[in-house]
Amino acid sequence: MNKAYFVKEITVIDPDSKGEVELSVYKHENGGMFAMDSSFLDQVARTDDFDRPIIPDPFSTEDDFLDTVIEEVILFDCNRPDALDNFIESVDLPQD
Repeated sequence: MNKAYFVKEITVIDPDSKGEVELSVYKHENGGMFAMDSSFLDQVARTDDFDRPIIPDPFSTEDDFLDTVIEEVILFDCNRPDALDNFIESVDLPQD
């Protein structure tokens, strides 16, 4: 599982509704950045044992989606990249 850490929240204007939308910006461990609608993150159904959202990795390649396992990224609610250094990655158990 990949990791990303919170950078900041920004406000943008939705081009359709013309309303304000809050986006959470994250820095991926691969060096890239991405943003997601903050309200989506509040409603995300899947979280880890520490209530951190787990989402499909936005940097997965097309080939990754052909595999049976989709890459995921865990979102850390901090803006310190060194916080990722202390993360101990979990191990997926074989499924029967």
